[in-house]
Amino acid sequence: MKTILCGVLLGAALALPDSIVYGQQLENPFGLDPVAAADGKRLYHSQGCVACHGNNARGAVGPDLTDDEWIRAPSDEMIFNTIRNGRSGTLMSPFRDVMSDEQIWKLVTYLRDENRKRKQSQ
Repeated sequence: MKTILCGVLLGAALALPDSIVYGQQLENPFGLDPVAAADGKRLYHSQGCVACHGNNARGAVGPDLTDDEWIRAPSDEMIFNTIRNGRSGTLMSPFRDVMSDEQIWKLVTYLRDENRKRKQSQ
């Protein structure tokens, strides 16, 4: 019985997505990279984010992604997980089957860059 239980637990652990790391906080591998932010902006437009969040990510049907008024603290990890896994009970669909983790991180880099620009202009 212990062997079966261990096998099930090991199989479940191996099936976890690579981007979910328990006990550690995910960090954006691109940080403040302007090239990644530019790539993220292209992804923002090509993946249809504009339809809900507007041309400049300041909101439309969906919320403004450039301000600091979020239900949950807008850490890079939270934004990454929201894009990757969607948000249940909302129109925010998961993009894990459409975009790679690298692409999602570039999108996060773009949104954080827009947040910084917004703060600088105030």
